[in-house]
Amino acid sequence: MTVLIPAYNPDEKLLDLLRELPSDMPVLIVNDGSDSSCDFLFEKARMLGAVVLTHEENKGKGAALRTGIAYLSAHCETEGVITADADGQHSYEDIMRIVEVMRAEPGTFVMGGRDFSKMPFRSRFGNTATRFLFRFSTGLNISDTQTGLRGLPAQIFDKLLSTPGDRYEYEINVLLALKAWKTPYKEITISTIYYENNKSSHFRPLLDGFQVFIRVVLYALSSLTCTILDYAVYLILTLFGILPGVCYVAARVISAITNYMINCKVVFKGKLSLKSALQYALLVIIVMAFGTTCITYLTAHSINPVIAKMIVDCITFVVNYFVQRKVIFKK
Repeated sequence: MTVLIPAYNPDEKLLDLLRELPSDMPVLIVNDGSDSSCDFLFEKARMLGAVVLTHEENKGKGAALRTGIAYLSAHCETEGVITADADGQHSYEDIMRIVEVMRAEPGTFVMGGRDFSKMPFRSRFGNTATRFLFRFSTGLNISDTQTGLRGLPAQIFDKLLSTPGDRYEYEINVLLALKAWKTPYKEITISTIYYENNKSSHFRPLLDGFQVFIRVVLYALSSLTCTILDYAVYLILTLFGILPGVCYVAARVISAITNYMINCKVVFKGKLSLKSALQYALLVIIVMAFGTTCITYLTAHSINPVIAKMIVDCITFVVNYFVQRKVIFKK
């Protein structure tokens, strides 16, 4: 096993970790364009036995991880790699626990999950939001989606090298791909360590936070856009005295076509195909038939048309979403 550490402007905590690790454990550090004032730290790291690769300019954590994995693929025979942060958040004990699990369960993607209640607010907020959206959009039961302590089996090195993302979004992209890779995963509890309220973190809450959320955000924006369009058409048609059931069908047809186009071209980066269009149309027809029946029934019993539609949409939303993710746009 090799420990891979992407490092950008690290401090002495990097050397402290190297001193704790077993002398026979290979360590690969990627200097991701750090300031020249850090050169002495990387030189000390070499003296402690680590191999140090250097990016001449800062490229981001994702790029640094790919550089390290590419080096290991080309120069080393290893069962896998344990990625750890350079800021002291990951202890020697937790790294060794990841090693033990990887050796006991070869081929398993292993993650260290932290205790959210012990995190600084900005980290706790970001992790909690990401966990909720990630689980909703993928169905994977992973609590700490932003942990940097991970055990990556050698069997998926080629997939890791082809995963997009140069900064913090790379790590979430890897998790999003696990199901498609059919890679088993396991999360173990690790220590939650922060120094000075995570002051040394290079995570940029606005920019990197958006990149981490980007794929999930696209799901949400697609749904929101089509929901607004759906309700707008529905309300406009009801103003002309058209039967609520007919309004529902017309609004759903228009919003469904829009939703299909956005999901196919923007969210899933795919090509329009007859198969997916027919599958989507069948789903829309089933949902419309169910929705029309329900809305007609509810409005006939003196329920406000808008409230009736909201009730029906709440019932159909989850089923509609997961059918799209698991069947229509599965690839």
